[in-house]
Amino acid sequence: MKLQYLVDNYNEMSAEDKKAQLQKISGDGYIHDLYQLTKGKSARLATRIMADMGSKLQDYAQSHTKAIIELLHYDDPKVRMHAAQIIGNTCARKCLDSLIDALEREEQMFALPSYLLAIGNAKNTRAKEYLENYMLRSDIDKHLYEEKAALTKALSNYVAKTKVQVRILPNDFVFLSTPNANVTYAAFKRLGFAPKRSGKYVAITGLERFGDIYATRAFCDAYIYLGKCPTAELDAFIAKRENAIIQRTGATGYRLEVKSVSHEVRLDIIKKCIAACTQLINTPSSYSIELMIDIDGDEAQVLLNPLVDRRFDYRKKTVAASINAGIAACVCEYASEYFDEDARVLDTFCGSGTMLFERSFFPHHTLTGVDINIGAIEAASENSRFSHAHPQFHHMDTLKFTAKRYDEIITNMPFGLRVGSHTQNERLYQSYFRILPRILNKEGLAILYTHEKKLTERLIEASGQFDILKHATFDAGGLYPAVYILRKRKDIT
Repeated sequence: MKLQYLVDNYNEMSAEDKKAQLQKISGDGYIHDLYQLTKGKSARLATRIMADMGSKLQDYAQSHTKAIIELLHYDDPKVRMHAAQIIGNTCARKCLDSLIDALEREEQMFALPSYLLAIGNAKNTRAKEYLENYMLRSDIDKHLYEEKAALTKALSNYVAKTKVQVRILPNDFVFLSTPNANVTYAAFKRLGFAPKRSGKYVAITGLERFGDIYATRAFCDAYIYLGKCPTAELDAFIAKRENAIIQRTGATGYRLEVKSVSHEVRLDIIKKCIAACTQLINTPSSYSIELMIDIDGDEAQVLLNPLVDRRFDYRKKTVAASINAGIAACVCEYASEYFDEDARVLDTFCGSGTMLFERSFFPHHTLTGVDINIGAIEAASENSRFSHAHPQFHHMDTLKFTAKRYDEIITNMPFGLRVGSHTQNERLYQSYFRILPRILNKEGLAILYTHEKKLTERLIEASGQFDILKHATFDAGGLYPAVYILRKRKDIT
């Protein structure tokens, strides 16, 4: 493709086509010819393409610094903006003085964020001091938000990840996200806590130490409740709590997450909240704490996750369709009343081993995992190195793993969503239910976690070899799988 044709048609190309074409022109010869196009009527698009090339332009920019700096003096502000982006991607430290001079001359407010981000990429003391003393210049809200967000992101290059020390107060509420509130509520009640329901969360108060919340594994995330406010006032609400958040955690680097809204609304809320903060620094690539905003119509709850949870540190590797570790912990808690300390336990679709590792926190005799995917077995074996338990893992087709019998089977059945399909599941599940009685000992236990609820219930009934002890629906991020706890009937050998 000729460069002029690429420049003329660049704006109409799909993201995939742009990526492919940028790869084709990454050689120095092409880049030099592309730079020559910046001297004519194609300057805006030529510099846009050069900026989109990112670090692929680094060698050329380092050896043609003077030519790149000249673009900062161009009459077209879009070209100047693109030039700042090119320098930020390739030679920010080398061109820092020129960037600062150009920023201070710049009169177009929409271009300021590109300069700030480029200066941040210099990552040296001079850049840090300049950014820390920089005064925002935009006088229109749209540009002000973007300028503040860029300044915050640029400063994030200088915020070290902090080891958080959580300060908890006796009247604080800790909100627990969970796939099944009944399971989490019962687990804390049994341990002597006084749990409460708060919408989809389970709330705990009266903690002496934040770490006491990890007395049970049966939940996903723990948040300190900071309060609720009208959605339209979120930026002011968070800004007023900056000091409290820093005092509670000792950290300033944070990540902001927004739930239960569209992508566009989420981005708008994040932009406004970041712009409102003057002490907290948004560092999404290296954050110490997380602020989570859960929106319900016109109201929003603001929650603080101090990110000190070490329950699932063994989980170094995952594979496609791996179960969330908090969900696996809740599955095990839900079934725990039927566990036997002498049980030989098998996971027939073990994946990266999460279900077995969570089962290992309850009494058992042995743990064994099987999966047809060699990558899954390698991931499970790697995770085993970091776990207190070390199950045996076998790379094998579960339908052929029938030589031994087990007292208990606990498994995350294929969903057919990220891997496979419903049609494949129908065949697999039918074959699986034919071998299931054969690999279970007399009165053996089967704990099946699956999204294929109708199919599973039909096969349980058709088999006639199991009693359903209990079952429950779980929330898995918008999916609603179920856990079935089956007992092999006494008269089945």
